[in-house]
Amino acid sequence: MTFQKEADFEEALIKVLADKGWEKEVIKNPTEQDLIRNWAKILYDNNRGIDRLNNYPLTDGEMQQIIEQITELRTPLKLNGLINGKTVSIKRDNPDDKLHCGTEISLKIYDRREIAAGQSRYQIAQQPVFPSKSKMLNDRRGDLMLLINGKSLPRTCQSLRPIYRCDKMSTSRDLQV
Repeated sequence: MTFQKEADFEEALIKVLADKGWEKEVIKNPTEQDLIRNWAKILYDNNRGIDRLNNYPLTDGEMQQIIEQITELRTPLKLNGLINGKTVSIKRDNPDDKLHCGTEISLKIYDRREIAAGQSRYQIAQQPVFPSKSKMLNDRRGDLMLLINGKSLPRTCQSLRPIYRCDKMSTSRDLQV
């Protein structure tokens, strides 16, 4: 199949991914904050048990702890180690969680044994928007971003500072799907 418009290519790719098990509901035009909220919700859903989040959602401060830990991992090797380590630890600061507030807990991010099973979620974000580093430049827009458990795949985007800041995906008008 040959494409004359980038939008047609994106729609065809989304259809192929949905047919292969990715969620059919596409996250359209998300901001960086939308993506962080989406990730926080998935982390909550996957960790809501009494031994982890105790049915209390993550606070902004707790998400910031996760983002800071990932920001410190500047190489793909170190990021891969975090992902393959399956969990990340945070100090719980949600005052509603009387059992864990002030203590360190581990959150499951990703488990390779759950690929295409378990709690894994496969989402597509279309046309994500990221703020420019300079007020002189326009915000940046990505094409498609693939998310597993709310976190972007390394090749589509390297970071959320480093998770959600997109590199331009290369697409070809003559790409075969």
